[in-house]
Amino acid sequence: MRILLFGPPGVGKGTQADLLSKKYNFIKFSIGDLLREEVSLNSNLGNRVESYLNRGVLVPNNIIFELVKLFLGKNKEAHILFDGFPRTLDQAKNLEKSLAQLGLSLDVALEMHLAEDEIIKRLLNRRYCPKCNRIYNYATTPPKINGVCDQCRTKLEKRSDDDANTIRKRLQVYEEKTHPLVDYYKSLSVYNQTDAISSPEEVFDKISKIIDGYINKE
Repeated sequence: MRILLFGPPGVGKGTQADLLSKKYNFIKFSIGDLLREEVSLNSNLGNRVESYLNRGVLVPNNIIFELVKLFLGKNKEAHILFDGFPRTLDQAKNLEKSLAQLGLSLDVALEMHLAEDEIIKRLLNRRYCPKCNRIYNYATTPPKINGVCDQCRTKLEKRSDDDANTIRKRLQVYEEKTHPLVDYYKSLSVYNQTDAISSPEEVFDKISKIIDGYINKE
């Protein structure tokens, strides 16, 4: 089973991806993690990736999809959850092509929806732990002790780009670049949507019901 979880920044994709991976034994695909892993291997491909990262520029799609094909080849028999990837229509079409070459396809493309005002509110209240990378949100999932990570007791920090103007620009980019995936996945009859306004637990329950519905059809 292969599932894509997408939506604008601030809807809680990372939280849901972690919960779903544990419940359904998904291997989580994160392009950022994949890039860092390849660099750490010091492979030829990793060295090419690092050359772009060191210059602070985006890694080209042709290299991205070399990594995607390697990942899919290694995990052909596994359940995969694509976390926030693809981000553009071109990437979506290339992913579908790469899957088809292995006799695979995407089963569910699930968009997490949230109103812009609520997204801005959440991101302005977001904090992260610089040590263990755990994410908190004072609007939805606050730490037990104000300003301190529950897990490692490190002082929480705020991302430099979590300000209202930058958030609005990121949402505009999402609307222009990623939102066209909705019509694309509707055309493939794999599109689903869930409202992310509820608590993480309630959103998780709604997403689980969608996945369970697909599993029961098999």
